[in-house]
Amino acid sequence: MDVDAYKVAVVNKYTSNAGDITIAELPRQHPTDTQVEITVHAAALNPLDFKRAEGMLAIVLPEAFPLKLGYDVAGTVSRVGKSVMRFKAGDRVYGRVEQRCVGTVAELAWVDESSLAAIPEAVPFTVAAGVGLAGLTAKQALENAGLEKGQTVFVTGGLGGVGMFAVMLAKHHFGAGEIITTVSTSKAERARELGATRVVDYTQERDYARQLENTADVGLDTIGDSSIARVVKPQGSVVSVAMLPNGRELDKFRDPSARMSAWGAFKLGVAKRVVDVVGWFLTRPFRAKEIRYRPLKMHPDGRDLEQTFNPLLADGRMKPAIANIYAFTIEGVQKAFTEAVGGHAAGKIIICVKD
Repeated sequence: MDVDAYKVAVVNKYTSNAGDITIAELPRQHPTDTQVEITVHAAALNPLDFKRAEGMLAIVLPEAFPLKLGYDVAGTVSRVGKSVMRFKAGDRVYGRVEQRCVGTVAELAWVDESSLAAIPEAVPFTVAAGVGLAGLTAKQALENAGLEKGQTVFVTGGLGGVGMFAVMLAKHHFGAGEIITTVSTSKAERARELGATRVVDYTQERDYARQLENTADVGLDTIGDSSIARVVKPQGSVVSVAMLPNGRELDKFRDPSARMSAWGAFKLGVAKRVVDVVGWFLTRPFRAKEIRYRPLKMHPDGRDLEQTFNPLLADGRMKPAIANIYAFTIEGVQKAFTEAVGGHAAGKIIICVKD
C-alpha cells in the first residue's frame, strides 16, 4: 500500500445499484489529537450503509461525493493522536465510528478514541467488526425501553443485525424472563440458540400479533411494524429503530456543523410535515393502549463495548451470526451490498480487508 494513499469503497452518486460502488484511492489522512488511525482488517455492512448510498439520509445529512462507505470497523492501531490515552500502535480495536469518520470499508480508517474498544484476545477481527453498530443499537434500545430482569421482551426480526444482539443481550445482560422473537422457518433453530425462549415463524403465522397479543412488557421494533403494539401489554414500552413518530425526530439525525442550503431547509421542512402525518397514523395503536413509544438514534460508545460486550464475547456467551464474508475487491463489495439490500441475511455481512 502506498504510504501516501489508501483504498476505500465509495459511491460517486446516490444509487441503489450495487454495481455503482467502486474502490477509490484517496490521500492518506493524519489522525487528529483525539483520533486513532486503524489498519482495517474487517468491516461490516448495515442497512444504514445502503440507505445512505441511496440518498435516503441526504435531507438531514447533506454530504459531498464521493461518499465513503462503512460504519463498523475492526483492525490494528497504526498511529494515534497526541491526546489519545487508551490505545497504542499494535492494539487490536473495534467499534462503530462517528458520522464524520464514516468510511471503514477501506484499508485505513480514522476514528475517535471514544468510539473504540479493545478486541478480546480470542475474538477474530471478522466477528468484532460486526458488533459495533448493531450491538450498541440493541443495547441502547433495550435500555431506553426500560427492560428489567424477569420481564418479557418481544423482538421483531430476531436474526437480523440488531435483532440477534437484542436477543443475546436480553438473555445475558438484562436477564429477561422470556424472550419472544419472529424469524423465518430456516432461522428458527438459530434464534433459539442465541437465547430466544419463544420463536414465531412469521412465514407460517402471518397474524403473529394476534397470537402473541398482550404477552410482552417491552417491545423492540427493528422493521417498522406498528402491529407490535398488539403484542405489548397496555402501558408497556416500545422502542423502534425503524419508525419515527413525528418530524421533529429528523433533527436528531442532523449534523449541526453541516451547512444547509435554503432549498435543503425547505425539503427538510416538507419531510417533517410528511413524517408528522404518517407517524401520527402509525403510532395510533400505541396511544390507544397507552404504550410509551420511542424511536432511537444510537450513539457510538467504546466504553460500553468494553464493559458490556467484551465479557460476553470473551467467554462465548455472545456468538454473533455471520451470514457471509466477502473480499475487499470491487466485485466482493458489490456482492456484499447486494446481499445487504436484499434484507434476508441470517446474520452480519462482513468484508475482509486484511487477513
